[in-house]
Amino acid sequence: MSFRSRLLVCISIFWGSFAFAQVVDAQKEIEAIDSLFVHHQYAEARERTDKLSRELDQSKDGTKYKSILLELKYRRARALDRLEQPPSVWLPILLELIEETEAAQLPQLSYKAYLLIALAYEKSDQFHLTQKYLELALRKLRKHRLEHLYSTYCIRKSSFHRFKGEMDSMKLYASTAKEYAERYDNTTDLMDSYLLLGILASKTKNYRDALKYNSLLLNYHKKLANCHNIFVTYANIGYTYLWMGDFRKALIYNDSSSTTECAQDHPTQYHRLRYLAYEGLGNIDSAYFHLNKYHVGKEGEREEEERTAAKQLEEQYQNAKKEATIKAKNQQLVFINILLAVIVIGTILIMRRNRKINQQNKIINRQVGELTKALEQKDVLLTELQHRVKNNLQHVISILEIQKESVDFNNIDELIRGNQNRIHSMALLHKKLNVTESVNEVNLMRYVSELAEIVKDSYDNHTKTISLNIKCDVEKMSIEKAMPIGLILTELVSNSMKHAFQNRSVGIINIEITDHYRLYYSDNGEGYDFNETSDKGLGQQIIKGLIGQLDATVVYKNDNGFELSIYFK
Repeated sequence: MSFRSRLLVCISIFWGSFAFAQVVDAQKEIEAIDSLFVHHQYAEARERTDKLSRELDQSKDGTKYKSILLELKYRRARALDRLEQPPSVWLPILLELIEETEAAQLPQLSYKAYLLIALAYEKSDQFHLTQKYLELALRKLRKHRLEHLYSTYCIRKSSFHRFKGEMDSMKLYASTAKEYAERYDNTTDLMDSYLLLGILASKTKNYRDALKYNSLLLNYHKKLANCHNIFVTYANIGYTYLWMGDFRKALIYNDSSSTTECAQDHPTQYHRLRYLAYEGLGNIDSAYFHLNKYHVGKEGEREEEERTAAKQLEEQYQNAKKEATIKAKNQQLVFINILLAVIVIGTILIMRRNRKINQQNKIINRQVGELTKALEQKDVLLTELQHRVKNNLQHVISILEIQKESVDFNNIDELIRGNQNRIHSMALLHKKLNVTESVNEVNLMRYVSELAEIVKDSYDNHTKTISLNIKCDVEKMSIEKAMPIGLILTELVSNSMKHAFQNRSVGIINIEITDHYRLYYSDNGEGYDFNETSDKGLGQQIIKGLIGQLDATVVYKNDNGFELSIYFK
């Protein structure tokens, strides 16, 4: 492996380790945020959630953290709920999250989002929608076997039945939630089950169970050191003793609630319980004192609520103004964007049209070039063909001139047939030329096969069985060599058909052209002396003349037939 390859591998391993470390760090931060939820530190949980989301969004590899970002989006909505923001603030976040988790195939996160949406609709008194999302959550749980999260579903279902006044169903689901939360060590759901069972016990006047569940809840809140929940649970136990008629224990728990750090945040709750307990004990002075404190606190709370309402109205007014300004700017931006889009689209269309025209021009220019080249080639071919035809006609004239001296007028049919075969040889040669590329090459196998068949058929009277065996190892050959070879074969086949098989009923003619430039011809006929000259025969003179034209050498045999080998260059 080269140094560069090793360096790339090291960088890849380092970068992969770095990315993995970032994912691990993000997951640890999510666990820390979940711990804040358990300890009811919702404001800090929201801050850390938003901070981590921004950091991951700004990362170059943001897509790598897609599932983590979706987990953070769920926790942001949950924090807004715990911070008592209205459902209209955090419900849109969850509805968007559902689509994203379904697309990303994160069933567990989808399930938790469904349950939180059900809570939002429960708080908005839209119980038909609460029921719808509870059913969706249950389907998701059953499909993906999320049994370890079943306690959360039961908490939501119990709360739903509580608000509908269905106490038996409320108790059933709260008890089931307690069972599954204990089985899977889910502290949050276990505490919620104690809260629901305590509320149910108080409503049904089962005060002993109410004390039991509130005491269990108090122990958990003390472990988590949550001041607000400790105060509220002390108050709930105090009220339970009050309803039981045990006013002194009610005062004891009321005193315990006053020792918490956040007691000053709930003065009306503290004084209301005290005045009711003193009233039950018959201590009118103390009861009156705390009743007066209670009313003063309620008045202060009312004034605070009015100030808060006025502040909210002012904020809404300012927000409305800002939204109107933003809307106007957005409309301007939309118009500008539309105008820019039209310009961009127009530019793209013009560029595409110009590109298309340029491509068409290139095609046209290429075609014009090809046509010009083809026209030039045709001119060359035509000139070459004219030259070939002139040469071939000259061959015909030469043969006829020679034949005048040896013509036998008693055999005029033979004379015509011989000349026909010679002219066929020349015509067939031109027919086999590859005129698309040049006029100088011929497919030798097809030329020799067809020529031999034509000559054989011209003499064949079908009274004898003559076989023609042809083998050719040379694919193509120039017309300068193919022309004399064709004429030689014409004379040889003619001679065999006329003289070789006079005393035979079956004849065999063999023709072979090897890639070593050897023409082999044989028949199993009577045979004859190739060197013997004839006064009347023109064919043998033509063959010898063509052999001389090829500058070839000849070897022949005259035993059991006729064999002739012509070696040419």
